[in-house]
Amino acid sequence: MGLPFLSNRKIMLLQKWQNNEIFKAIESVSLNPNEFEFKNSDTEALLKHKWSDSYFVIGGNAGHYVGRHVVGDAFDRPYEEYSWQSLMWRFSRWVKEVKDDLDTPDLWAELQLDARLLGGVSGQANENTPFTSEEQKDIEQRLREVEAHVRRTYSLSEPEMEALHRKIDYLIDAAGRFGRFDWATIFVGAIVCYILEVGLPVESVRPFVTGLLRHLFEHGLPQLPIGG
Repeated sequence: MGLPFLSNRKIMLLQKWQNNEIFKAIESVSLNPNEFEFKNSDTEALLKHKWSDSYFVIGGNAGHYVGRHVVGDAFDRPYEEYSWQSLMWRFSRWVKEVKDDLDTPDLWAELQLDARLLGGVSGQANENTPFTSEEQKDIEQRLREVEAHVRRTYSLSEPEMEALHRKIDYLIDAAGRFGRFDWATIFVGAIVCYILEVGLPVESVRPFVTGLLRHLFEHGLPQLPIGG
C-alpha cells in the first residue's frame, strides 16, 4: 500500500546536488550567489542576476536540456545540451561572461551620469559659498546613511566596504574645506567612480546622490534621469 502523502510531493527539475554545482560555479568566478535570484520548479530553473539583465534558463529534462541565456544587454541565445556535464560547461561559461560584463565599465554611461549631476548642480550653485556648520553635520549624517545602506543591501567584500568608508571620510572632511560647488564636483566624481568600481546598480544609490545634492541647494535640483 502506497503512502498517500508521497503523491502530493512535487519533484523539482534540478536536484540538490545540481543546485550545489550551480552555486559553486558562481563562486568560482568570484561572484556572490546572493547576487542571483534562483527559482527551481518542476519544469524550469531560472538564474537571474539581480543587478543586471543577465539570466540563464534551464528547461527540458535529464538527457535533453533546453533553454536560453542572456549576458547584460546582449541578445537572447537559445541552447540544447544532452548531458548535465555539457550543460554545466555552458553555464560556467555564461557566469564567467556575466562577471566580465559586470567588471567592464560603461564609459558613456559614466560620462552621462557625471554630466547630468554636475549640470543640475551648476544650474543652482551660482556662488561657491562654504557650507555652514549645520550643513556639514547634515552632510556627515546623510553620507553615513549611504554607507549603512550599501553595507545592509549589497554583499560587498570588506576591502570594498573599507574603500567606501575612506571615500565617505574624505567627503565629510572636504565639506569643511571646499565651497559647495567644488564639493559637489568632488562628491559626484567619488560616488560615480565607486559605483562603477564595485558594480552597484546606479538606480540603487540614485535617491541618496540626488537627494543630498538637492537638499544642499536652496532652490533644489531638477529630477535627474540617471541610468535611464
